[in-house]
Amino acid sequence: MKPLLKKTKIKASIAGASGYSGLELLKLLNNHKYVELDIATSNTYGGKSISGVFPSFSAHTENVKAAGLSFVPEHKLGKESFYSSDIVFLCLPAFASMDFVNKYLSDFNGVIIDIGSDFRIKDEKDFEIWYGKPHTEKKLIKKFIYGLPEIYEEKIKVSKYIANPGCYPTSVILALAPLLSCKDLEITNINIDSKSGVSGAGRKLKNDYLFCSVNENFFAYSPLMHRHTCEIEQELSSISGKNIKVCFTPHLLPINRGIFSSVYCKVEFCAGNIKAGGRDKNLHLSPGIKQEMNVENDYEPGYYKQLKEKIFGLYDAFYSKAAFVNFLGEKIPQLKDVTGTNFCQIGISLDERTGTLKIFSTIDNLLKGAAGQAVQNMNLIFNFDQKEGLSGYGIFS
Repeated sequence: MKPLLKKTKIKASIAGASGYSGLELLKLLNNHKYVELDIATSNTYGGKSISGVFPSFSAHTENVKAAGLSFVPEHKLGKESFYSSDIVFLCLPAFASMDFVNKYLSDFNGVIIDIGSDFRIKDEKDFEIWYGKPHTEKKLIKKFIYGLPEIYEEKIKVSKYIANPGCYPTSVILALAPLLSCKDLEITNINIDSKSGVSGAGRKLKNDYLFCSVNENFFAYSPLMHRHTCEIEQELSSISGKNIKVCFTPHLLPINRGIFSSVYCKVEFCAGNIKAGGRDKNLHLSPGIKQEMNVENDYEPGYYKQLKEKIFGLYDAFYSKAAFVNFLGEKIPQLKDVTGTNFCQIGISLDERTGTLKIFSTIDNLLKGAAGQAVQNMNLIFNFDQKEGLSGYGIFS
């Protein structure tokens, strides 16, 4: 499909530009050669210059697009405020994006990319179950395309409404997509252990996020009914064509940014899809007899070699043309290798002893998990190079 829009220069606005994701977006758009900044809203810093609040934008002022802008408080906006913009990014907390769209963007003809969570869940009943409130813009839900370029690139190119994926779901969906898109394999018992830096919670004052609470500490939170569970299951089910349920547990790391997801699952060839070997004839023997016979598992020799080759081939093929996903094979990725970049790095290990596939996925939660992915989506829609504005080498080497 051809992109819906094609322009040499565009004007972009950001609602909620002083939060963690909004600030990252300001940085990215500031360095994007095809973008002119239009409006940046902030209730916290309304009326103050961007460079005054964030001094890093005042360096080399002649080259900093944001240097001459001031934050606009929401109460000074009207429906006509964004008429000059080609795209509006919504970097707002849950429930705020749909309210903002209703108030200020109901007549807007440009592109809307919601980095918040309001338009990711396609079933309004599921949204109410997981978010605890009914959706107020039900007619718009179906118009929003889930903005994961590695899965939905062609749909994104021709859409004006993008629901940017959550940070945890991005890391998890990219980790599992090659497996679940394969009809030759049976994937069961998906258990997800994800860890995030504190910026993933947003810029807010809460006891759990205070320095003395986080420093030299580590803990799980929301082990039941975390909102991202529904999003993960929705997309994995769409990819596989099956009703997928996962066990998802997030954890808070005492670091600023980054997500490391460890995904565990059972993987087998579906019946009739094994070239050679298969279930061992000793399958029903007792553990004691198996030990005496030196039988380690229920499969014939060569089964796991064949399974491993299949899995590696899937990942290599699935991400061979992906601009921002690196499959590392058996090398385990590290947070420092993706922090400050829009990349996702994935490594896998097949534990033959327990028949468990272990998938390790890392991203920067503020970039590939938020602002970077939003710019990647924008680039696709406006027919820019997917990597434009996203070519940074990261914070660490």
